[in-house]
Amino acid sequence: MSYPWSQFAISLLGVLHAAAAFLYFSKARYAALWAACWIVFATGCAWWLPAEPVIALAVFGSAIVVWMLWWGSIRALPRREWVEDNAYQATGRLTGERLHIHHLRNFEWRTRHEYTARWEEAVYDLSALEAIDLFVSTWAGPHIAHLIVSFVFRDRAPLAFSIETRRETTEKWSSLAGLMKSYELIIIAAPETDLVRVRTNIRRETVRRYRLLSTPMMRRALLTQYIKEMNRLAARPRFYNTIFSNCTTEVARIMRAAGRRIPFTWPIVVSGHVPQYFHQIRLIDNSRAFAEIEATADIGERARDEAGHANFSTRIRTPPAR
Repeated sequence: MSYPWSQFAISLLGVLHAAAAFLYFSKARYAALWAACWIVFATGCAWWLPAEPVIALAVFGSAIVVWMLWWGSIRALPRREWVEDNAYQATGRLTGERLHIHHLRNFEWRTRHEYTARWEEAVYDLSALEAIDLFVSTWAGPHIAHLIVSFVFRDRAPLAFSIETRRETTEKWSSLAGLMKSYELIIIAAPETDLVRVRTNIRRETVRRYRLLSTPMMRRALLTQYIKEMNRLAARPRFYNTIFSNCTTEVARIMRAAGRRIPFTWPIVVSGHVPQYFHQIRLIDNSRAFAEIEATADIGERARDEAGHANFSTRIRTPPAR
C-alpha cells in the first residue's frame, strides 16, 4: 500500500466532509465544531494508517458510510415548527374560469417582527387576467436579487408569487447552509400589499417593477403552472438550494414548463441581471433601451407614499412624475 497517497486521500475526504458539515450546520452555532471534528478525525486516521492500515481504513470508511446513510435519510418534510409567515404552503384549484387559492398569505406588516397574520381563501376570475409583472428586489448591491411574479387582474388586486426558503422557528438564514439540505422550499401566494410592500416599506429594499410581454395563452399557462408547482410542493416537499433551486432558477423552470423557452445562462444565477436578460430575449419590451425602462422601474418612492392612492397596487403602477 502506498501510505502517502492513502493518507492524502483520507485527508482530502476529511476536508471535504468538514466543509460539508460546516455548510449544513452553518445555520446553527456548532458548524465550526463539526468541521473541526472531521478534520481531527481524518488527521488521526491518516496518522494511524502506517501502523494499523486495516483498522485505520475500516474506522474511516465506517465513518464515511454512516455519514452518507445519515445524509441520505434527510428528507424534506411538510410538517415542522415553521416560522409564522411560512406556516402554510398555498395550494390552488381550477374550476372552469375560477381559480381558488387556499392559504393565501395576507399579512399586515408593521415592522420586520410585528404584523397581523392572516391566512385566507381567495377566488380569481381567469378571464380577467390581463398582465404579468416581475418585481426585482435588491438589498446588498445590484447583482443578487429576489424575484416576485405577479399576475394582474382587471377586477381585483394582483396575485403575487414568491419562491423562498421555508424556515423553522429555530433556524436562521445562511446562504452557505442553503447549499445543503438545510431549508425546505415554499411558494408563497399573496397580494402585493404583503409580498411587495414588506420589501419596499418594511425592509427598505430597492424594488423595481417590469411588465412582461405575454399573450393571454402564456398568462394562463404560467399561472396554471404556478398552481401545479404549489400543489406538488404541498404534496411532496423539496429542498431549497442557494444556486440550483432558488427564487430565480425556479421561476425560470416554471416558465419553461409553461412553454416559454428560458436558456440557462449566467444571469439566472446572478439574479440581479435577470431583467436585462429578459429584455434581451424579449420577455420585457425591447423596443426601448433597457436603461430607459430601468430608469422608471423603481417603485420605492411611490410605494412609501402612503398619502397617495389608497390602493397600493395602483400606486406602484402609476408612472413617476417627471
